[in-house]
Amino acid sequence: MEKEEIIGKIKKYVQEVCKNDYTGHDWWHIERVYNNAMLINKTEKANEFILTLIVLMHDLYDHKFYNGNIAEKLEETLKLLQIYEYMEKDDIQNIIYSCANLGFSSNIVKKKELSLEGKIAQDADRLDAIGAIGIARVFAYGGKKGKLIYDPNNNEPVDEKEYNEKGSKTSISHFYDKLLKIKNLMNTDIAKEIAVERHKFIENFLNEFFDEWNGTK
Repeated sequence: MEKEEIIGKIKKYVQEVCKNDYTGHDWWHIERVYNNAMLINKTEKANEFILTLIVLMHDLYDHKFYNGNIAEKLEETLKLLQIYEYMEKDDIQNIIYSCANLGFSSNIVKKKELSLEGKIAQDADRLDAIGAIGIARVFAYGGKKGKLIYDPNNNEPVDEKEYNEKGSKTSISHFYDKLLKIKNLMNTDIAKEIAVERHKFIENFLNEFFDEWNGTK
C-alpha cells in the first residue's frame, strides 16, 4: 500500500471520528496542527510521512475523551484500517508512542522523550493551544464541559493530580494551569519563536479581561 493511500485512509477515519466535536479538537484543529508541523519541518527535516500520521492521529484517543489504554487502541485502529501490515514496526512504534505521550498532561510529572517527529507534532499541537485560536479553544472546551468563564472565589491553581483528573476549575484558570506555561515547553527553535508572539497575545487578553471584569476600564 502506498504512503498516500495510508494517509488517505487515516485522514478519512479521523474526519469521521471528529466531525461532531465542539471542544476545539475538531478536524480544523487537526488541519492547523498539520500546517504548523509542516512549517516547522521545513527547518527540522523529519520524516514527513511519519509526522503526518502522528498529527492525524494525535487526538483520536486523548485522555480527556478516552479512559482506556491509548497505545493499544491506536494499534487496534491501524489494524482495523488494514494498514498495520504495510508499515515498518519501528514507524508504528514511533507513531503510537508519540500520539500517546505528546499531550500536556502526559508530561506534567515527567517529560517524555519523543522522536523528532513526535517533538515537531507536539510543538505544532501546542502552538494551536495559544494565541487567538488558543483563546477561542479554551472557551469552546470550557463551555462544552460546563465550566464557568471565571469565578474569583474559586481561582486557585490545581495540583498535577487534579488537573489530570478534572482539568482547570474555570476557563480563565486554564490559562494559568496550562496555556501560560506552554511557551517555555517548546522543542524546536522555530516553534519557540512563534510561541513568543502568541504568548504575548494571551497576556494582553488576560490584562484586558481583568480590567473589564473589575470595572477599571
